[in-house]
Amino acid sequence: MDTSRYKAFLTAADTGSLKKAADTLGYTPSGVSQLVKALEEELDIILLQRGKKGVTLTQEGSMLLPIIRELLLQESRLFQLSADMKGLAIGNINVASYHCLAAVWMPELISGFCKKYPGIRIKLLEGTQQGIMGYLDAKIADVAFFNDSQPMNYDWIPLMEDRMLAVLPQNHPLAGETVFPIEAFRHERFIMPEHGEDYDVFEILDQFQITPDIYLSTFDSFTAIAMVGKGLGVSLMNEISIQDWRKDIIALPTEPPYVIKMGIALPSLNNASPSVRKFVEYAVEILTKAL
Repeated sequence: MDTSRYKAFLTAADTGSLKKAADTLGYTPSGVSQLVKALEEELDIILLQRGKKGVTLTQEGSMLLPIIRELLLQESRLFQLSADMKGLAIGNINVASYHCLAAVWMPELISGFCKKYPGIRIKLLEGTQQGIMGYLDAKIADVAFFNDSQPMNYDWIPLMEDRMLAVLPQNHPLAGETVFPIEAFRHERFIMPEHGEDYDVFEILDQFQITPDIYLSTFDSFTAIAMVGKGLGVSLMNEISIQDWRKDIIALPTEPPYVIKMGIALPSLNNASPSVRKFVEYAVEILTKAL
């Protein structure tokens, strides 16, 4: 079965550009354009709206996108199962993760896995919790690392509990204390990571009916930590986010204490491809030993 037209359409839709799709697939832009056009002619509908700034999905294209994505996933699973039967380990895995986990866990994890299974390629997708769940729902990500969020519509494998810590500049009046009262956030300028999409932070503050005075909002946790270090405010983060960056800051457990549950989520472990199952098994083995 020739699925090159489907791959060209899917890649163009995901990247928003025929040129980027061509670079990804190893074609020329005109080659990708011809493949997409051939698919449109076969289906007798327009899938992509072409413009000077790139391509966007038409309404019909949006409706067919998840079906085509699923078709290609099943094709990949078919070849992986066939290779698995012959004792080979091949495939592609899209892994979604928080930025902090991508920086702290993924380098060693992916390096070790790729040495063990050189025929399996991994693409790392970073994002907020909302973004990661979107990757899973759209079947862009095969597996994701983030914290337990209810309702959980995926198979969930717990790995660890991670403390929530108050992140303060070194000259903060409470920097010498052993804990930081949640109530104290009511009177602080707040540096909000994840562009205000850190639901764990809002959930904790909401319990105390605290509306944070958000002085700065940033996408990256490490940027937020640097801002705190310069005295621009305080923040609230999980411990993994700051374990490799303690410069210019003080991190204190909160009072009362809070933890979040970190783990692995995937649509279905039973229906996962052989390469995804191998990756999950390896990740659980390595991370449970290290944590």
